[in-house]
Amino acid sequence: MDQSPKSSPVLAGIALLGAGLLIRQWQPDALRLPEPENKHRRDRGLRRAARKSRDGLAMLLPSNLTGSIGRSLMIMGGGLLALRLLDLLVDQDEALY
Repeated sequence: MDQSPKSSPVLAGIALLGAGLLIRQWQPDALRLPEPENKHRRDRGLRRAARKSRDGLAMLLPSNLTGSIGRSLMIMGGGLLALRLLDLLVDQDEALY
């Protein structure tokens, strides 16, 4: 028989949501990506490939990496809460958490 507390997934979900909201509000300059310079470059070879790769990756990343981390935490917390609430609606023998 499982003796785990039934409120622990709810508390974990609330904690994840809160941490995600807090991290999204806190945006330190150390994690802010610099704005690209729009000037013509004459680099060649490996330097050019590295610069093109860096610029392409920077276009995919958010301007501050804490936004992405915070959003992920909020999705995990919300998913955990939704799963726990749906578990309350199913039979006790079939509940996952």
